[in-house]
Amino acid sequence: MNNNKTKICKYCRSEIDAKASVCPNCKKEQNSGCLTVVALLIVILGFIALGKNSKKQEKVNVSRETAVVKSVETNIEKVTEKIPETQEAIIEPETAEEITEEQTTEEQTFSYEVTDSRFSYYTDSIGLIEYYGFVEITNTGSCNIYLSDCTFDLEDNDGHLLQSDNFISKCPDVIAPGEKGYFYNGLGACTIDSTISLDNGINLVPNYKIEKATGEVISFDVSDTDMRNSDYGYTKITGRISNNTDKDCSYLYVNVIFYDVNGKALMITGTNVTDLAAGTTKSFEVSTTYSDESVSREDIATYQVIARGIYYQW
Repeated sequence: MNNNKTKICKYCRSEIDAKASVCPNCKKEQNSGCLTVVALLIVILGFIALGKNSKKQEKVNVSRETAVVKSVETNIEKVTEKIPETQEAIIEPETAEEITEEQTTEEQTFSYEVTDSRFSYYTDSIGLIEYYGFVEITNTGSCNIYLSDCTFDLEDNDGHLLQSDNFISKCPDVIAPGEKGYFYNGLGACTIDSTISLDNGINLVPNYKIEKATGEVISFDVSDTDMRNSDYGYTKITGRISNNTDKDCSYLYVNVIFYDVNGKALMITGTNVTDLAAGTTKSFEVSTTYSDESVSREDIATYQVIARGIYYQW
């Protein structure tokens, strides 16, 4: 009979004490089934919880990845806004022209060539041996060049130095691209020392310095020129120099270059003019008295007169 003090074994159906956890007859636990069910339920609930957490984690990860992608896309858009589509968009047409002009200025070439030279010596009327020489420089570059300095060395055929002269003039001191200029002994034909032997020959060797011109060239107008023979057999050039600038000129130099019928330079000489006020004109006269005596009036076909103020190379 079942009452509150006893219970029926689930396995052997014997009546056992209500508090017994093990049947004394079949030796089986009485509460295992319930525990098993409870344990099973706990396991099932655990898996369900894990599944939910996994889904939440996946959603979090996806959300984070989405946020990163959006952040990267945003940064790319910002960078794209700062970068022009092409480099040409940066330079305006006017700017491009200015750069081209600057590059053209920087690309001006400094170059020159020695295109001719002359050297002759002779015995003058009082028995002195004198010489006359010049070196022709042609500007082959695209910028003005400055004939800075020159020395004439006289050497024998073995290269031995016999004499050196440094009072060498230049005509003109600045030459433009394509033009010619000259170093010459313009203070009169130089005298060769009487103690020098000419048995092994004598040669003119110029040592010069030429630079890119940086200063301002001041030229003056030449007019009313004429060429004629003097009473002593020399050639004279006369003319007028006009100062058409707005500044007075205290000193200027007048050079004359003589050419033969082929346009080849024969000799150079010159003189100076002082105190030429702005807007005024002065006359000049140049003689070949102290130039190359081997050149006669008949050798001269044409001439060129160049009048310039003092040049300063800055």
